[in-house]
Amino acid sequence: MPTASARLRRKLDLIDPAFATPGRLLREHPRARELYPQYLAASAYLTLVMIPLMEAALERARALAPNDPVAAGLADYLERHIPEEMHGEEPGRAVLDDLEALGVDTVALRERLPPKNMAALIGTLSFWIWQRHPVAIVGFLELEAYHPHAPAVETMIEKTGLPRDGFRQLLLHAELDVEHAEELHRVVDSLPLDPEHEQLIGLAALHTMATLIDAWLDVAAGGAPLAAVSAS
Repeated sequence: MPTASARLRRKLDLIDPAFATPGRLLREHPRARELYPQYLAASAYLTLVMIPLMEAALERARALAPNDPVAAGLADYLERHIPEEMHGEEPGRAVLDDLEALGVDTVALRERLPPKNMAALIGTLSFWIWQRHPVAIVGFLELEAYHPHAPAVETMIEKTGLPRDGFRQLLLHAELDVEHAEELHRVVDSLPLDPEHEQLIGLAALHTMATLIDAWLDVAAGGAPLAAVSAS
C-alpha cells in the first residue's frame, strides 16, 4: 500500500506540469531580464509569511499535542524546521536581499497590499491551521518537493545577465530543498494520519501551488509591471 507521502505526491504530480510552465515561459521570454524581478517578487509574499505560518502551526500543534499524536509529531518537526528556514535573523530577509540586488524597492514592496490571490491563500492557510488542524502547514511546505533546479536557474542567470546575487535563494533552495523534502516526507509517513488529515494536506498543497501558478503566469504573460521594480 502506498505511503501517505506517496499518495500526496501522486495527487500533486497531476499539477506538476502546470507548476513548471511559468518558469519555462519566463526562460523563453524575450523580456526575461525585465520580468524576472517581478517573477521573484510575486512569490516573495509567501516567503515572508512562511515563518509566521509555521510558528502559528507550531503554537496550535503544541496546544493540541497532549491529546493528538498527529499534532505532537508535527510540533516536534516544526521545532526543528523553523530554524532551518530562517536564513538570517529576520524571516524572509534573504529573499528581500535578492530582490534588492535586482533593483527592487523592497520597502515599497512590503508596504503594498499583497495581491488578492496571495492574501486569500495566506488567510485560508491560517484558517485551516487554527480551525481545522495545524497539519495543513504540511501542504504548504510540500512546495519544497517542487524546488528550483540549478541548471534552470543558471540558464536564467545567463539569459538575463542580471546580478547573480539576485538568484541566491533559488540556487540555495535548489540544493537544500532536496533534503528538506525528503525529511518532510519521512515525517508525513511517521504521523498517524487519518483520511481527513491527508485530505487537508492535499488541499493545502494544491491551493498553494495553484495560487503560485496564477501569480507566475501573470508575470510570464507580461502582465502589469511591478511599480517597485527599477529596471536595470
